Amino acid sequence: MAEQSGKENFIHRVLRTKPWIYALLLLAILLILCAILFNRVVMPIVARASVDEKKVPALEGLDSTAALQKATDAGFNVLFAKEREYSNAYDIDLVMRQNPIAGQKSKPGRTIHLTISEGLHQYTVPDLFDKNGFEAIAAIEKAGLAVGLTFSMPHPNLSKGKVVRTNPSEGSLVHKGDTVDIFLSSGAKGAKTEMPEVTGQRLAIALSNLRTAGFIIGKTERRKNSGEQSGLVLEQDPAAGTVISAGSRVNLIVAE
Repeated sequence: MAEQSGKENFIHRVLRTKPWIYALLLLAILLILCAILFNRVVMPIVARASVDEKKVPALEGLDSTAALQKATDAGFNVLFAKEREYSNAYDIDLVMRQNPIAGQKSKPGRTIHLTISEGLHQYTVPDLFDKNGFEAIAAIEKAGLAVGLTFSMPHPNLSKGKVVRTNPSEGSLVHKGDTVDIFLSSGAKGAKTEMPEVTGQRLAIALSNLRTAGFIIGKTERRKNSGEQSGLVLEQDPAAGTVISAGSRVNLIVAE
């Protein structure tokens, strides 16, 4: 203990009698701290400042693979946005936006943020068959589309004012704001339709199918036929596949 106390007294005496040694000590500590600060803070800043800036490459319009390759070759990193966005200018799977923008100067190693296009926002034309005009207009506008022209056409089964079809047709994929033309029934008069096949059917079923198609049952003739079951339609006139006016009469020959 006495030895340690003697050393401490010696140091105190030296510092009291020779204060310049104390000053040198403080200066040495200060220089060490400055060196550490310079090495860890100042030097990296100076190093970055000395790196030449490069122009950010143009990546818009490229697919993700090509954009990544071009950015890497130019010395930049890439980060893709998690969510895609709809675009009127760029097809699906292409870069639609970048930040920083092309041509802007930036230091190599910086990250370029990219957004990928989902393509055009497409909408589906709704099914309007057998709806009236007001219902059709409401459905088209609700779907984000615009009502186009309205036409009239005969139809064997739909009453006047009901929607027969649309253009584009139901289920078609279109873009927001596109127009949809409506074709409304003017009634059965003048409508043309294809004659269904009813031969080989039982009479009751054949009559139902013909009426559903918009035809009137004409003459029904019974004929003995040992090869066919009684009540089956043997012949029809007009023949199946014939396109005739809705409301036309259809004559049948039925097995007796």
